[in-house]
Amino acid sequence: MTTRTEIVAAAMDDIRRIEAELGMTRAGVEAIRDRLVEMASHRDVFNLDDFPLPAEDDATKSFLYRLSEDADGRFALYAQRSKGAVSTPAHNHTTWACVVGFDGQEHNRFYERAGDEGVRETHDHMVQAGTGVAMLPDDLHSIHIDGPALNFHCYGLALEKLDAREYWNPTEKTWKFFSATSGIREARDLANC
Repeated sequence: MTTRTEIVAAAMDDIRRIEAELGMTRAGVEAIRDRLVEMASHRDVFNLDDFPLPAEDDATKSFLYRLSEDADGRFALYAQRSKGAVSTPAHNHTTWACVVGFDGQEHNRFYERAGDEGVRETHDHMVQAGTGVAMLPDDLHSIHIDGPALNFHCYGLALEKLDAREYWNPTEKTWKFFSATSGIREARDLANC
């Protein structure tokens, strides 16, 4: 029986190789996305109970579970478990990023910069089991999750190290910076599931 640890490790080895061979290019991030979709197809090793939802009365709407990360903070893979009612403003990542579906749906909207208007939506994609999205460092997107979901997010650099991500604040009509993400839950081994 292949364990989740082995499946994640094999996927991350392939992702490192893909980036080395194709670089930070559209073809490279799309190949990474496709490899993550294949990893997520191993439904028997990703048990939803291993990634608990926030409690009903918890103000937090989602948790990030770290599944893999290199010692230097590169090649970080997370499972995002959401109870729904999650939305982000249009933002970039400052590193390559891929999101693939596993359970539920995550609506991704994509944008281009639009001067004083901030952003203009260009297209959208519903991330769900068997699908995903791939982004270069300056690509802009927002996420919208209405119900319970588990998705995999993979980044060229760990979220705790991303302190220059820009987002459009429509109320103030200005670009701002996200703080680096904190509060990520450790799930790299989970009893070698």
